[in-house]
Amino acid sequence: MRSSERVGDLARSAIRMWGSGNPRRVFFFLRVAIRLWQAQSKRRRSARSLRSPVPTVIALSPTMRCNYGCIGCYSSGRPEEKELETNELDLLFGEAEEIGISAVVLTGGEPLLRKDLTGLIASHRKLLFVLITNGSLINPDVAKIISSSTNVVTLVSIEGLPEHTDRRRGSGAHGRSVNAFKVLRDARACFGFATTVTQENADFIGSGEFVDWMIDEGCSVGYLVEYVPCGERARQEWVVKGEARVKFRNRIREMRRIKPIVLIHFPDDEYGPDGLCSAAGKESFHINSQGEVEPCPFVSISSDSIRRGGLRAACKSEFLKQIRSNTDLLRRKEYACALFEHRDQLEVLAARYRSCKSREEKI
Repeated sequence: MRSSERVGDLARSAIRMWGSGNPRRVFFFLRVAIRLWQAQSKRRRSARSLRSPVPTVIALSPTMRCNYGCIGCYSSGRPEEKELETNELDLLFGEAEEIGISAVVLTGGEPLLRKDLTGLIASHRKLLFVLITNGSLINPDVAKIISSSTNVVTLVSIEGLPEHTDRRRGSGAHGRSVNAFKVLRDARACFGFATTVTQENADFIGSGEFVDWMIDEGCSVGYLVEYVPCGERARQEWVVKGEARVKFRNRIREMRRIKPIVLIHFPDDEYGPDGLCSAAGKESFHINSQGEVEPCPFVSISSDSIRRGGLRAACKSEFLKQIRSNTDLLRRKEYACALFEHRDQLEVLAARYRSCKSREEKI
């Protein structure tokens, strides 16, 4: 989905929320739409100066540490040491504001294990932060800080019914997610839900019953990600395929037209009508907790680091440029993530550019 389409969708969703009697959420999303619109011209100027695309969004994992051990988590088994320090994150967010990046998706790991994160969010008001959390660390104090910010949407992970959530995330996880909704609602924060869609829960997640329940819980946003079988305990049988995938997409489209909630569906909303991935720096890329620049969160492959040149250098990455120029690498087949399907080819590409950088450093 292109940035102009995002602005239009937010405005239309705000109108529906007005009709549902929640003016606080209306004004929040209108402010977000204005921020996105204001960043567009700055991003275009930066792209001309850098002679390279500047993404609309960056995904950032400020930590890979987590207090859960979810089955099929894409980040399981990744290094946890040498995290970006507070000052490095501060510089990163400041540079993102300067070059016109609109939003930062905070993932991980569990982002709220970083105690410095809420303060950094509050000090970078030109960015929209999307905080994806398991909800277990959200208490009234944290919720109050989140609510006082006008630039953060908190998405609490929940997999549908209690048995769906607890089976994947551990006993009691469902209850903690529901409690996080309550705490955020009491603090009058803007929040939503994040769900990994699998063969096990697709019918329920795609039902009006689930979305209506999330709206009743106070959710303004729903982020629905089709499962990608990566990480240490991948589950191939969870992959949504064929008619089930088409049925789920049609249900999301239908609910998006009529319900007072912003629904975002990966991969279809990212890939668009041409069916091509928009990551690898075209519309987004991922920065892991060590500062390595990756094409997307599902692919832990890199040849660049923001610790060497910052965000501007990351935008000009030759590795990402080569991915963007290869249509075959960007077209998905069986899975929701094309780059994950072509990870062997990406590793060969990354090794080539790592080798080039190593030779340059020796000269």
